[in-house]
Amino acid sequence: MSTLQVSCFGGDGQSDTGDYWRLEIEGKDKVWKRDQKVRLRHVDTGGYLHSHNKKYNRLGGGQQEVCGVRDKRAENIWSTAEGVYLPVDESK
Repeated sequence: MSTLQVSCFGGDGQSDTGDYWRLEIEGKDKVWKRDQKVRLRHVDTGGYLHSHNKKYNRLGGGQQEVCGVRDKRAENIWSTAEGVYLPVDESK
């Protein structure tokens, strides 16, 4: 599997198009809801934010590697664990 590097760049006012990701909602819904599965697709490369079960024990806590891959896989589906959820008007 060929992977793409994922990194962060700059700060407020110091960004480029490499920071842009598109949210793709899995299923028929058009609104991202709690516990709904999504993919994050990098706008410039078309790669999906991807992870796997391998953990790294460096720096304590067991960090998990993320990268980008060009094809849809089970390992590039994400869901929210916490956040602020706004009400949705289901009548529209």
